[in-house]
Amino acid sequence: MKKTLFIAITLIAFACNGQTAKSQSVSKNSSSTTHSNVSVSVSDSNEVYSYSAIFDKPKSANAIKEIGKVFGKPVTEGKNYVWKEGDSLEIKAREGKITIEFEKGSTKLYEKVKELGESISAVVGEK
Repeated sequence: MKKTLFIAITLIAFACNGQTAKSQSVSKNSSSTTHSNVSVSVSDSNEVYSYSAIFDKPKSANAIKEIGKVFGKPVTEGKNYVWKEGDSLEIKAREGKITIEFEKGSTKLYEKVKELGESISAVVGEK
């Protein structure tokens, strides 16, 4: 009985302190003559927003311009273009791939990052 009660209390404690997380993964393949491939993954929990997109290389310049509209000129690290906002945000872009890692803190910056993810998806053809 004590063991069952302990397990029940433990489960309730985890349920009360649990965090909500949304995850979305979309893969879009086109069989037209352009042979377009797009894969977008978004994870949005209470603490972290993560975005990853893999897409056709010819769409890279427009996607990078989209980031530049919001966060300005990037720093170049090897083949990557990198944008940082303190320790909480890092965006990396290279031909055919973009990743965003954001540790939530500022609601205003979160909205900006989330909207950026949506606009990148539109540019690379996910939506």
